[in-house]
Amino acid sequence: MSEPWCEDELAGALETVAAQLGFSHVASFALPSTDDVGLATRLIHGNWTTTFARAYEGHGLHKFKIVLGTLRTDPMPFVWDVETLYGADDPDPSPAAKFLVDEGYHAGVLLPVHALTSFNGALSFAGRAPDLAAETVRQLHHFAFVYFAMLAAIRFEENRKNNPLSGRERDCLKLAMLGKTSSEIGLILSLSEYTVSQYLTAAQRKMNAANRTHAVAMAAQLGYLS
Repeated sequence: MSEPWCEDELAGALETVAAQLGFSHVASFALPSTDDVGLATRLIHGNWTTTFARAYEGHGLHKFKIVLGTLRTDPMPFVWDVETLYGADDPDPSPAAKFLVDEGYHAGVLLPVHALTSFNGALSFAGRAPDLAAETVRQLHHFAFVYFAMLAAIRFEENRKNNPLSGRERDCLKLAMLGKTSSEIGLILSLSEYTVSQYLTAAQRKMNAANRTHAVAMAAQLGYLS
């Protein structure tokens, strides 16, 4: 795959791969961290229509515990079919199973990518009769790593240019990343411990981070500290 250094081209490459392999549905997701119990996946790219995405979410499939739990803890591809996973062949199938069957979402593969930072993602390929040979799954998993690496590079540069953090907030986060306490950061920057805590709290709020450690990891990953 060449280097589509913009999100539109990257999203197009995702759909091209799906079409070439006969998948009718493709999407990329951001996965919640293992600390965010019960949170759902977040759609990034794909060919899902707005109607399909809303119905998928409405049936709770974006936070289906078996799928989400597996993706968050197992780095290997997850091959599934609607009968085994959602009980579509039961005498009284669930509304979610009926929805997937009606949409031609019969079988597929989920391909997780776990980064060294706070970000985790997955690609989803599905259709009526997809080619899920072992070699196909292996190639798609390689593609997933390339896709998310390119996405990270694209967004890193964009985020670096549109950094929402102030200079002092970045300084405090950089020192926190080195393991410094608020008191130590204050001594280095000639600030009070209270002021340092205020800067870190402001940065945490701007990024919607769960805590200081999460804020540091997000800021580093997003390019805010470069």
